[in-house]
Amino acid sequence: MADYRPLVLSGTAAASVITELPASSILITDGARVGASSLSISGHLELLGGISGTPSISATTITADTFIGPAFNAAAASVSATAVSGVLFNGMPYPPPFVYVEMDAAGTDSTNEQDFALGAATTVTTGDSSYIAWNDAEKYFTVSATGTYEIIGNFAFDSGSQSDPLEITSKKNGVDVHIISPKQYGATGPNENSFHSVLTAVAGDYITVTLHMDDGGSKTGHLESGSNLMLRRIK
Repeated sequence: MADYRPLVLSGTAAASVITELPASSILITDGARVGASSLSISGHLELLGGISGTPSISATTITADTFIGPAFNAAAASVSATAVSGVLFNGMPYPPPFVYVEMDAAGTDSTNEQDFALGAATTVTTGDSSYIAWNDAEKYFTVSATGTYEIIGNFAFDSGSQSDPLEITSKKNGVDVHIISPKQYGATGPNENSFHSVLTAVAGDYITVTLHMDDGGSKTGHLESGSNLMLRRIK
């Protein structure tokens, strides 16, 4: 076993020790205090006693690090002028991952149920493709982590001269999750339709939104340019 040695960070550290830990690791137990000096750690920092009081972080960038500890009392803590990226908060990545897809042209006229952006080129804005990605060939999202996801869509749908309900459906792995059926008015179209759905998913699930004129399959319709769809993780 390694020798026990006091760890002085600035101030009193009578109860602080360094014991057997992986290389480039620091263990801080109760009694360690950090004063005005900076503390730079290259490796693994594990907090066994928790952090409490009135800590503050300012003018600091925290990137791609994981903080492990049993407690963080933030009742009086403050974070100011701080850039935080690439970290997890209670298992939730920050910034929250999202993908936004916008149609660059009108879609394909069809009497069948059609995926969002069928037959159209798209512009895709991605927050972090390691969590959510858009498959433009198949017109669906794939997710890489378990969580709760929110779908937000704005669809300009052209039903020609036909007036019937339009079924808008969110699907997970091809199975219906949520359906709305707003009435379309052909004489005044294209009609703008908003859509909102929340669902849970696990790694490997694929998610899409479909549109279909609810008339027995005899009437055609398509989405117009500018129609958009976003999937984002909210938990």
